[in-house]
Amino acid sequence: MFTAQNRGFRYGDGVFETMKVYQSKILLEQFHFDRLFLGLKMLQIEYTLNASKLSELILELCRKNNCNDLARVRFAVFRNSENKAEFVIEAFSLSKEASQWNEKGLTVDIYPYARKNPDAFSNLKTANFLPYFMAEIFAKENGLDDAIVLNAFNNLSDSSKANVFLIKKNEIFTPALHQGCVSGVMRRFLLDELKKNNYRVHQQEISIHDLSDADEAFFTNSICDLQWVEKFRDKIYASEQSFSIYQKIIRPLY
Repeated sequence: MFTAQNRGFRYGDGVFETMKVYQSKILLEQFHFDRLFLGLKMLQIEYTLNASKLSELILELCRKNNCNDLARVRFAVFRNSENKAEFVIEAFSLSKEASQWNEKGLTVDIYPYARKNPDAFSNLKTANFLPYFMAEIFAKENGLDDAIVLNAFNNLSDSSKANVFLIKKNEIFTPALHQGCVSGVMRRFLLDELKKNNYRVHQQEISIHDLSDADEAFFTNSICDLQWVEKFRDKIYASEQSFSIYQKIIRPLY
């Protein structure tokens, strides 16, 4: 499909989107393409791609792979030698559990061996994902469901595969984009919907102490939607408000 000269392979020079297709529809489609094209512009990769054609190709592949009812799609774009965008699309069947509330909460901890530097590119979903890959390996080796990546100031950035939300005294907190987290599509959707539903939401610095002091915690991404966290070290979280948010905002997507 590509040679050893591929810049995505050599340098992590590109961006990607992980999308969920449900009943032949790309969920949060516009948000995905907004982030994709912003990333290409910021990386100064020239492209002639457009959202309508890409959506058509993605859904065609899902049909060919017999997974248009529920699929995980990875759309990767990389720079070629002429600074033009080239891409590859993958589509896989997805378990129904990915669209359901997780009855068993996640167990998480902090990944200790890397820090994410907040900069102009830190909110992009680039092919250079090393801290997150290593955090995922750390989680598996330590019997965890996920691991949280800190930024250079030892505040929470995000997890190996999700954005982080906390609930404290009926108010919701999540790391601000200037804290270095990926600008998640589900994060963007949920922030908009929480405000519409009159929740008090704060985007700010969040410390490990804040994590330990929260009443509830949940993670979000475009594949698993919203998953509540049950345990961080010795801290056990409740799930009532997280479940209410899931029922009120996430379930109507399906």
